[in-house]
Amino acid sequence: MIYRWQKQDACPQKLGNFLGRQGFSKTQLKKLRFHQGQVYVNHHRRYFNYQLQQNDEIHVVLPQEKTSTKIQPLAGPVTVLYEDDNYLLVNKPAGLASLPVMNINSATLANYVKSYLQTSQANNDVIHLVSRLDRDTSGIVTFAKNAYAHSLLASEFQTAAITKEYDAFVQGEFSQDQLQGQICAPIGVDCHNHNLRCVTDQGKWSVTKYRVIRQYSNFTWVKVQLVTGRTHQIRVHFAYLGHPLVGDKAYGGRHDLLSRQALHCCRISFLNQPVQKRVTVRAPLPLDLKKLLHSED
Repeated sequence: MIYRWQKQDACPQKLGNFLGRQGFSKTQLKKLRFHQGQVYVNHHRRYFNYQLQQNDEIHVVLPQEKTSTKIQPLAGPVTVLYEDDNYLLVNKPAGLASLPVMNINSATLANYVKSYLQTSQANNDVIHLVSRLDRDTSGIVTFAKNAYAHSLLASEFQTAAITKEYDAFVQGEFSQDQLQGQICAPIGVDCHNHNLRCVTDQGKWSVTKYRVIRQYSNFTWVKVQLVTGRTHQIRVHFAYLGHPLVGDKAYGGRHDLLSRQALHCCRISFLNQPVQKRVTVRAPLPLDLKKLLHSED
C-alpha cells in the first residue's frame, strides 16, 4: 500500500517528524525502516533525518504484513457496506462472534473476512478489527486493511470526530421529560461475574446519549449514541435506568419477545483520513427486529 503527501508549509521539518504528524507511531516508523518499508521524497529514497522543504512530495510504501495462523480463513457470508483501499465495513448478523475466542475454532466474522480479503485479492489478509460488536448484537463492524489505517481510525474512536449510533428496543415506558437525555454512570467489571459489567463507583467514566423514537405497548424504540465505548455499555446503562434491553437475559431483559438482546449498530460516520473524506455508513434493521416492530402493529 502506498500513501502520498505534499509538504504545504515553508517551515523546514525532518522527514521522521513529518510522518509522525501524519499518524505514524514510533513502532510503525521502525517497521518502515527495518522491515522493508520504503520512504521516498521527490522519488528518491530518504532517511528520517532528511530535511523537508515546501512542496516536497513524500511517498511511503508500507512493508508487507505477515499473516497470522490464529485466524483461519473460512468461506462465509460477508455483507459489505463500504470498502476502499483502507477500510472494510460489514454488516454482522446476530449470533456471530466478531473474533475467535482462545482455543475455540468456531466460525466468526473475522474468519469470513479473512477469506473475503484473500478472494478479493487485497494487499494482505491480516485482520485489523477496529470496532467489534457482542455476539448477539447486529450491525456495522469496522475493519482496517493495514496497521497504519488501523491506528488512524482507532485514535479517531477516542474523539468526538466519530459518530456511532444504535437502534435499541428497551423495556418500559419513558415519561415526557425522559424522551431524550444522556446516561452518565461509571462502568466496571461485575464482581459476581467477570464476564459481565455493572455500574460501580470503581468503574470508568461512561456516557450514553439517547432519544426515544416511539413507545409501544411492550417496549420502547430508542436511538442511542455512544460518547464512550465501554464493554456492554448500552446494555448496562439501560438496565441501570430500569429499562433493560428486550431479550437481554444477562441484564434482566425479558426474552419472550426476542431470543437475543435487541441491539443493532445502524450508523457510523467517520473521517477517512488517508483520503480526507467523511464517510457515513448505514445498516438496515435485520429481519428479527423488523418482526418485533411488526408484532406491535
